[in-house]
Amino acid sequence: DNYSPRHCLQTPPPPIRSCPFFSREAYIAKMCIFCEMAQKQLSSDYLTAAQKKEVEACEKIQDKRISATILTGFLGAGKTTFLNFILQSWSHGKHIGVIQNEFGSVSIDDKLMMVEKNENAEVVTLPNGCLCCRVRGDMVTAMRKLAMNPETFGSGQHAGKTLDHLLIECSGLSEVIPVAQTFFADSFVQACFRLDGVVCVTDASNFEAMEGGTATPEGSAGEDVAKLLREQLSIADVCLLNKCDLVESQHRDRISKRIRDLNPSVKVVPCRQGKVNLNQVLAIKSFSLDDAIAMDSHFISDGQSQEEGHGDGHSNAHGDAHGDGHAASGGHGHGSHSHNAFGSLGLEMPDCVDLQALKMWLMEVVEKHSERLVRIKGVVRCNPSQPTVAVVQGVGGHIEVNDAPESLSIANVTTSRLVIIGRLGDAQLKADLRSGWEGVKAVA
Repeated sequence: DNYSPRHCLQTPPPPIRSCPFFSREAYIAKMCIFCEMAQKQLSSDYLTAAQKKEVEACEKIQDKRISATILTGFLGAGKTTFLNFILQSWSHGKHIGVIQNEFGSVSIDDKLMMVEKNENAEVVTLPNGCLCCRVRGDMVTAMRKLAMNPETFGSGQHAGKTLDHLLIECSGLSEVIPVAQTFFADSFVQACFRLDGVVCVTDASNFEAMEGGTATPEGSAGEDVAKLLREQLSIADVCLLNKCDLVESQHRDRISKRIRDLNPSVKVVPCRQGKVNLNQVLAIKSFSLDDAIAMDSHFISDGQSQEEGHGDGHSNAHGDAHGDGHAASGGHGHGSHSHNAFGSLGLEMPDCVDLQALKMWLMEVVEKHSERLVRIKGVVRCNPSQPTVAVVQGVGGHIEVNDAPESLSIANVTTSRLVIIGRLGDAQLKADLRSGWEGVKAVA
């Protein structure tokens, strides 16, 4: 009866269920910063919507939890480039956790991240799905492990140290609202993490074509892409308008205005190659639960853990690495996912590729199927007599094959990998792509 969200007690919580990710002692140490009512409810893994809001209002816990940033943006916008910039520029003296999600079954982005030389970062990769649905339970598992088992992560000065910040990079096809809901749908996650903000990376050179604007709301890439772009921007606190070096200043200003029309409260930060003043985008305490609820009255609800309250949202008939079939029910209650129309094809071989043959084949694929493709990316081994590494990056009808950065050595690339994402429901198209991939194998 005397409960107040600002009146936190130091008494141990009641007995709790066994959890494979943390000990009772660690739980007590963490939970002593919560109020008595929150402790009782967290011990049963259940909070009402009103109690979740009260926990967020508790002044005692605001700066004791690990702050987290959700990094979103459509395929090819430059999320991984920005993530690399953060790890190079911001992590000095900090212990950073990274959860990286890829749409396809063949992981590429983990190879493009410059973390092998950065002992400050702990990286968990969640491939073959999207955080807004299929691998959302895996995200909760990863967050629990990062929060409560610091002794299993870290090296050097960071061995056994609790994280200073968590970065969650969504796949380019993930809806953001369900990912943000995870911070409040799972009581353990709410106890340990504070959502600091949502950063949406946007490609200035392709935004108008994909989003369409008010005149052509479908966009050249289709209504599903335009809808997803708007959803990603709708909850963003900061929009990183990337690749501004590829557009004129008037074009940039027009895009910025359109973005603010879609989300009047978003801060637009123009940049190139993902390089910005990080004080503008990280540790800014800009996410507001009240604002999220005002935008979506179902943002938080009464219920148990995320796995029970959300469901898979997908069928198991995922075809090639995710996208051919989705269940019609069991989602998070906001209708079908915007990415339902897309699938991915993961291609991998242990051999080196003939670089010239690869370039010619990719050009042929783009010329024939550009209307079906939204993203191509890969890391390949070349030149069997003197192996080197090349990186493939393609968005829509534009594709590049370049030498890998110095941080990506041949020792770290044991196979050649390529992921193609788009409208790939045609079985014959997939068969042709597999055959073409086999045809670029280098002759020893």
